[in-house]
Amino acid sequence: MAKNSSSTQSNLASATRKSLFLTRTVYTLPTDTWQSLQYDTSLSKDELIALNPHLADVEIIEAGIPVDIPAASKAKMFSARTIAGMTAFEVAKVELAIGVKEVPGRRNNSRIVMYHSSTAGGAAPDEVAWCSSFVNWCVERSGQVGTNSKSARSWKSWGSRVSEANWRQGDIVVFWRDSPTSSNGHVGFLYSFDGPRPLVLGGNQGDKLCVDDPYPYSQILSVRR
Repeated sequence: MAKNSSSTQSNLASATRKSLFLTRTVYTLPTDTWQSLQYDTSLSKDELIALNPHLADVEIIEAGIPVDIPAASKAKMFSARTIAGMTAFEVAKVELAIGVKEVPGRRNNSRIVMYHSSTAGGAAPDEVAWCSSFVNWCVERSGQVGTNSKSARSWKSWGSRVSEANWRQGDIVVFWRDSPTSSNGHVGFLYSFDGPRPLVLGGNQGDKLCVDDPYPYSQILSVRR
């Protein structure tokens, strides 16, 4: 029986790969279950395992697990994971209310791991700079396409540049760190800009998600929309 079962699984894996041909990698959310994955991908559990042998012994789906799915399923999955009618800034405000912050020591905040999972390279510890991953996750949840990057400066060319006279709350603001020409930066959502320093709703600000004034106006590289 074991031999027949193994042969059946092997045949299923081969047939699945041939029929699906092209796959893309997505990363699971904290709310995911086997049922939600099957619904969002239109695949059975056996088909998902055939494409992802590392899921064979997984009973409970946790955030940040890489899952290969058919390229054709990604659009449906992306659509299923958006929040209808909400802007990226509104998604960010919902996350702010949760009180997301890094976990000291070797453990990680699964929500920050989830933010990272929306970018290239996938899930990462919460000690990895996550300001860009947070913005990317919010943008994707609103139904838009982000930069798919953990780099804050990747947002410098996203969307359209907004002149200072047209700034508004919710715009994405990119700062330089260390120097204007370095690769280091910070990104978040513009919260207010009528004080001595701009207020930003962003992640990785004091190791948490908050509204703060991390950098002066003089360090703004670009404001995007």
